[in-house]
Amino acid sequence: MKWIVGGLLLAVVGVVYKRPELMMWVVYCFAGLFASMAFALFFAFSRSKHYGLLLLGCTYLSGAVLSVVLTEWWPLVVGFAMAWVLRAMGMDPVADEAKAEPAAQDGEKKS
Repeated sequence: MKWIVGGLLLAVVGVVYKRPELMMWVVYCFAGLFASMAFALFFAFSRSKHYGLLLLGCTYLSGAVLSVVLTEWWPLVVGFAMAWVLRAMGMDPVADEAKAEPAAQDGEKKS
């Protein structure tokens, strides 16, 4: 799998190097992915009311909008890095499985 991803990345870099106007479309594609991730996080915020999801969604959306307006790649990288910093600070909600009571070990009964 990593060979496929590496080959695709090498192909994109080669095409962008030969035709720099195609970089604009690569930026637009990644900005679209960031915007869709932001809207998914906004939907999750509307369900759970966890403010970390709202901050993550705003971070991804601002990176996407800024990269489309400037047609540059660096706002996407900065937005992704800021999202990881927010996750490291604990803004990502805990999964439902982690909140649940741990399962009983083999042979033990729940009381």
